[in-house]
Amino acid sequence: MTKANLLLGAALLAGWISLPAASAFAQADAPATEQAEDAEPAPRAPAARPAPAARPAPVARPAAANPPARPANPPARPATAQAPAAAPSVSQPASGAAQLPNGASAVNEVYGDWMVDCRITDGQKLCVLSQSQGDSRTNQRVFAIELRAPKDGRAEGTILMPFGLKLENGAVLKLDDKDLGQGLRFSTCVPSGCLLPVSFPTVATTAMKSGKTLTAAALNLSNNDIVSFNIALNGFGPALDRLAQLAN
Repeated sequence: MTKANLLLGAALLAGWISLPAASAFAQADAPATEQAEDAEPAPRAPAARPAPAARPAPVARPAAANPPARPANPPARPATAQAPAAAPSVSQPASGAAQLPNGASAVNEVYGDWMVDCRITDGQKLCVLSQSQGDSRTNQRVFAIELRAPKDGRAEGTILMPFGLKLENGAVLKLDDKDLGQGLRFSTCVPSGCLLPVSFPTVATTAMKSGKTLTAAALNLSNNDIVSFNIALNGFGPALDRLAQLAN
């Protein structure tokens, strides 16, 4: 040891030399430093890893509904189209087809001065009640009236008049010398004459059943004379009833 060191140690023991006081900051830090030196260094906490991004919750699927209970008897499936039934034999005509009594294809009956004619043409039943008049010299028909079966309260038909009449004036009907209706208008002319459409309501046909004569009259084209035809009503009532029966 050197002489200087010895002198310094003796001075300290004698209290001649005092060391400067440690600062408050140094004193405050000292114990912590000592404790820090004595204590074993604490293991470093592992750096917190960022939490993984939350995965989006799976979309909730709707709970599968329980399948509807099958009915004990499942609904019947629509029937598939079947082959058409065999055509009925000639001896047994299909129901709904136009028919005449006793399977006849045509019926022609006379009631007094009237004729009932009913026939099947192209699967359709055509029935008319008629009366006609001819020229005995030429044997040609010059006048005729045809009526169809009453429908919806009216019996409709046509009157055939000869040529040479004033068509613009039309024609008039009389029942036993009394006017019947408001007059008729010609619709057209055909090779056999000119046509007057007629439509008799039930009240008119009822009166005709009990009447004697129906007269159709028009004016002559050349001299304005009245040209008339008398239609006998003998047998008209039974003929009209038979017409309705056959037409249905």
